[in-house]
Amino acid sequence: MAPPATNDPETLDLIFRGEIDGLFRYALRLLGSREEAEDAVQDAYLRIAVPREMPLHPRGFLFRVLRNICIDRLRSRTVRLRVVRPSEDIETLAQSCIDPRTPETDLIASDALKRVARAMDALPSDLADVLSLVVVESLSYRETAAVLGIPIGTVRSRLSRARDALRSTLNSTPESTEWQKASTLKVTP
Repeated sequence: MAPPATNDPETLDLIFRGEIDGLFRYALRLLGSREEAEDAVQDAYLRIAVPREMPLHPRGFLFRVLRNICIDRLRSRTVRLRVVRPSEDIETLAQSCIDPRTPETDLIASDALKRVARAMDALPSDLADVLSLVVVESLSYRETAAVLGIPIGTVRSRLSRARDALRSTLNSTPESTEWQKASTLKVTP
């Protein structure tokens, strides 16, 4: 995305509003709690509301601000707990990705999304961050590099390792063979 030609603070506000769903998903993945993710996104909005010069890569800037807020929140936790996301979050994602929907396709997609979410949670955080930003949030390599504060070459190598690890994890789980068999079965009327 080319940087806007204006330094108008309202332009960054409009970009933020257009990216709010992606920002929330990213915060939810980092923090693991819907309430904390909502608070982090609100804090990020308050931080960008201060008039400033338009950043070169506005989307990357927004994700970077949010990531820093999430890191601060994680560091401030006195007890590190693993919060399991409610299954309704995964089901909501599955419903938005399927067209047309049937109960059978909902079940298959929900199972697949749960497996991918578990596999992503098992990845090291540096790999999961890159995968989430590039694949899920569609940030460019350059924007992802800016968000994470790493070189573009590192983004590429981490993305490759993350995809390989994700593929390996998904193909090695016992349910993967069952799921692959179920998804290749044809139902005859």
